[in-house]
Amino acid sequence: MSRLSALNLVPDGFPGEHSCPLCGNELDEPDPTVADMHTTLADLRGQLDSVQTVQPRREQALREIEQAATRLREQLRGIEGALSIVAEQRNQQAGLLGQAEAQAYTRGRISAYLGQINTTTDSGHLQRLESDVAVAQRLVQGLEEQLDTETIDDKLTHGLSYLSGKMTGHARTLKLEHGDRLVRLDLKKLTVVADTVEGITELLRIGSGKNHVGYHVVLHLALHQYFVANSRPVPRFLMLDQPTQPYYPSDMAKQRGRLEDLALDEDRVTVTRLFELMHQVVRELAPNFQMIVSDHADLPHDWYQASIRYNWRNGEKLIPTTWLNDNPTP
Repeated sequence: MSRLSALNLVPDGFPGEHSCPLCGNELDEPDPTVADMHTTLADLRGQLDSVQTVQPRREQALREIEQAATRLREQLRGIEGALSIVAEQRNQQAGLLGQAEAQAYTRGRISAYLGQINTTTDSGHLQRLESDVAVAQRLVQGLEEQLDTETIDDKLTHGLSYLSGKMTGHARTLKLEHGDRLVRLDLKKLTVVADTVEGITELLRIGSGKNHVGYHVVLHLALHQYFVANSRPVPRFLMLDQPTQPYYPSDMAKQRGRLEDLALDEDRVTVTRLFELMHQVVRELAPNFQMIVSDHADLPHDWYQASIRYNWRNGEKLIPTTWLNDNPTP
């Protein structure tokens, strides 16, 4: 249509097939081709108008189809994801079924074996097998509990909290430095620490031999209280040698007159508190705990004197002198 219109081969005012489309003169013989061309041009124009009319509707329909295709693609991706989850669950179920089948097979073999045993003649053997199974089950349960990290952490936290409570109470009883704060055991450094206002204070920074001895005794007593309370397989005794040594002055200090009346001596009061704490813990844990203390202290209290088993004074010694006389060293 564009070519025909561009060359004006078929003008709009064409009179008919009896006229020449170029010069307009009358033809001797009519030319139907020109009329056909004109008719074809009119048809083409009509078709083009109809095409241009329906073009917007076609574009709208195409956009709707593309939107529907996008939604279908999204639904397809969701379905594929759901199918993957279902396939994974089926694989897991298949694994569980396989494990259950293996367990059922094992139980069946055991049942078949037990069914072949003569219960009248082999009853003792059967009872031993049942006992072994019960022991094995308890062993497996114990091993599983030991492998459970959460259970281990919970037990460790409980144990440290128990120790901290006992240590803090004992430190306050002995009136140790920073004893009014929270006292606890530091597992990483294996030392006693106190949570003060300024921060964490380790035992080495607390200073003085009195505090060092006091905190060591406090920790030992708290540990044995925990061992007894939880039935732990730890030897139930503690031996201390001269825990009061930091509290008494040397012989040179005594000669210079620095030792006051024992009734008013502050160190004497502190030593009394120390032995009272040890005596209290031993009575609390009796008969599951024993303490052996070798010391020069000789307190006048009845509970102290009742606790003395040997008094190595006035010639009495741990190793009698007669042993040396009877068995002299070469």
